[in-house]
Amino acid sequence: MKNSNGAAKGEKGSAKASAIFVTPSPEEEQPIGSWLCNEGPYRDYIEALSSSNPSLKKQDPNNKKNNCPLSNNNALVVLLDAPANGAPTFTKTEFRNSKELRDHFASTSTSTSTNPRHRIYMMEGLAKEYISIIGGHFFMDPSFFQHQERTCVWSNEFTPTSDMLPQPSSLNPERSFHLQYCELRQFTKAIENTFYFCKRTGRHVGMTPPRHKEDSTTGILRRKVSWWCQTTRGGGWDVVILCDPQLKELQQVPREYDPKTGEYCEIKNVNDLKNGPFQEGYVDFLPPPAHNVAAAQPSHPHESMLRDLIYYFQNHSGQISTNLWTEPTASSLFVKKIVAAHYLQLIDYIKVMLPSLELRLTTAWVEEQEQWKSLQTISRRCGNYRDDVEDTLQGLDYPLEPPKPNTRDRNWQNCEKDFQYIYFRLKVLKERADTLMQAMTGLASIAGNRQNLEEAKRVKRLNLLALLFIPLAYTSSLFSMQDNFAPGNGKFWVYWVCALSVVAMTLIITWVLDSALNDEAQWTVPFERFLGSWAEKPINLQPKRRKTGFYNN
Repeated sequence: MKNSNGAAKGEKGSAKASAIFVTPSPEEEQPIGSWLCNEGPYRDYIEALSSSNPSLKKQDPNNKKNNCPLSNNNALVVLLDAPANGAPTFTKTEFRNSKELRDHFASTSTSTSTNPRHRIYMMEGLAKEYISIIGGHFFMDPSFFQHQERTCVWSNEFTPTSDMLPQPSSLNPERSFHLQYCELRQFTKAIENTFYFCKRTGRHVGMTPPRHKEDSTTGILRRKVSWWCQTTRGGGWDVVILCDPQLKELQQVPREYDPKTGEYCEIKNVNDLKNGPFQEGYVDFLPPPAHNVAAAQPSHPHESMLRDLIYYFQNHSGQISTNLWTEPTASSLFVKKIVAAHYLQLIDYIKVMLPSLELRLTTAWVEEQEQWKSLQTISRRCGNYRDDVEDTLQGLDYPLEPPKPNTRDRNWQNCEKDFQYIYFRLKVLKERADTLMQAMTGLASIAGNRQNLEEAKRVKRLNLLALLFIPLAYTSSLFSMQDNFAPGNGKFWVYWVCALSVVAMTLIITWVLDSALNDEAQWTVPFERFLGSWAEKPINLQPKRRKTGFYNN
């Protein structure tokens, strides 16, 4: 008799082996790469590379579990096109469907050699049909799309903050890189502090509890952006940028705080869950314009990575030297600076949260459990963010060291200095949060000791009260209350004289001992008055040492 895995009952070794190597059911078997793109040349290319990269065979288990398909209505492709010569002046084209994108590549494949261009293809979200077209045109490494889709390592366990990394020696930031970052969003309602995930990307959304339950909630959204390039004839180049779409709906139904009932209840209309950039967005990284042209420039959208990149490419590409635009790496500058701006806003947010928790530690002992949870959350998140920035430094081939002050290098295009500072500040914030947790542990121990001391004092009062009855019971048993000492007889008064004397003597001895020793078991002044000068002489309890050849002092 065998079980479903083919192992005989009672054979523990076979059962254990079959638990590891499980044959998938026929309905689970799908063509390799079908989770990433549609059928075509690019999927055949994915299948050919699947032996060297096994994670290409399956979808992210987190996205599969939470039903996050790469549907066509989940993505948008935008093209920014400019001539290869002179200062770039990008024109925008949005493709409404896959047919328009396929026709575009069919028309540009023949004119690239005669009319070199600088083209930037940006895809917000992921769609299998768009991946088939773009991947089939450029034939980039499929891991470029795979890393953008992943929220965890391809495995059977849920690990939301991890991602599979290539070997550092194989990284080439001048050809391709992937950046993870976090974006702060302000929700219009006070939402329960629990785990949430974006419905379009499957990425984690961490809710930070407000100071007051009725206040709005700040969400920390995990984000990714990927950049790839290739050069073409005549000085042209093509760039592909993958961006995450903005948060519009959560996978779980959120619960908002109701000030009338004082409890959290489910939001009836999900469309009421509106959110915007925290404090209206990050600070711009470009040098401020002159006063006579500032009003004429278009306003910053602060809407999503895609819209922000379009804004910078169309309105501020002239801030980058024309000589730099001959290489496709110039287009990655805005991507890096936006990611760094999001990180700096996150660091400033955490930096403000820690002093408020420090103040509450000295004034509010009632909420010590909530404060501990907040500090633990900050420490854990700072560790995760630090790991992400460390991967970013490694992927961009930046040295993993603190930024060096250099008064000669005052160029806003220096991304290396930005990410090094972010990495350094995250390490400091984590260390500070860990120190606060240790301080809180010490304060909690002090509070616990004080509580134990109060309980000991209550027990002491009960013991003193019991001293009043112990002499009475002892004297009563001593006289046995018989013959002339029994109640009503002539010598009954002797019992009271002896009992009260024993009580008085017991109280005096108890008072002397209680006054002679303090809480640290040291003799006090009242006891020294009784003993006189004899108590002042120190008692040497150490034995005298004999003089030997090794000790002559």
